[in-house]
Amino acid sequence: MISFRTVGKIFFVGLQIVVIALSSAHFIYHYFAGSYSHRFHYAELRQGSLKSDRIFSILGMQYPNNADVLHERSVAFNKRGMYARGFQLLDSAVHIDPASYLGYRGWIKLHMLRDYKGALRDFVLQDSLTANHLDYPMSENIHFLKAICYDKLGDHETALTCFDTARTSSMDGFVDYKIDLYQAIVLFQNHRETDAAAIFRQVLVQYPKCSEAYYYLARIHRNSNRKDEAAACASRAQAYYLQGYTLKNAYNEMPYEIYLEDINLLH
Repeated sequence: MISFRTVGKIFFVGLQIVVIALSSAHFIYHYFAGSYSHRFHYAELRQGSLKSDRIFSILGMQYPNNADVLHERSVAFNKRGMYARGFQLLDSAVHIDPASYLGYRGWIKLHMLRDYKGALRDFVLQDSLTANHLDYPMSENIHFLKAICYDKLGDHETALTCFDTARTSSMDGFVDYKIDLYQAIVLFQNHRETDAAAIFRQVLVQYPKCSEAYYYLARIHRNSNRKDEAAACASRAQAYYLQGYTLKNAYNEMPYEIYLEDINLLH
């Protein structure tokens, strides 16, 4: 007669076998046997994890000419600042499908690498490949992105023209306020304060809590010795900045980012 202790051992061993079998099935399905779309989505949701990278690695071996896999795998590396590996994958994606990923690569070069020449080359080539429609790399008007590159490269007049093109090419009601904001900043930096002030005020109509617009208006007022107006704008810039109404990105500094220390210098 089998003792209860023996039955317990048999049950425990059987349970271990079931758990191992289920775990193995789970592993095989998510890594190897599941559909392409399932595994891609599963890995995408776990971006940055070792599991995600391994699944994308397997998908890359199974679908070597799939630009989407290469691009998605590159994202985590570039977010971590591991650009050598990230761009190795991203460059391969661009080689396979330039129309889909040139603009994205340009955006990464602009914002993460500050490679303005490289970014501009990608934007111009992207624009030439998709002449029949307007590109929005990372949801930003491509002429807007080109404008930033031209300004950072010292070609301020071309930058201002590209900002105008970005504004006129955007759909009515969907004009990114940053187009006006950045154009006004470029005007301010090139000593065209009257033109800049007019646009900063337009920005505040669109986005009344824009700390950047108030910051630059404070500087313009201070430069003209309008102390009360400068103090009022500086106070609003500080208040809205502290409430979070400012341009920031978790992974990189924004092109014309301001800091609380900049605002405090106005007081």
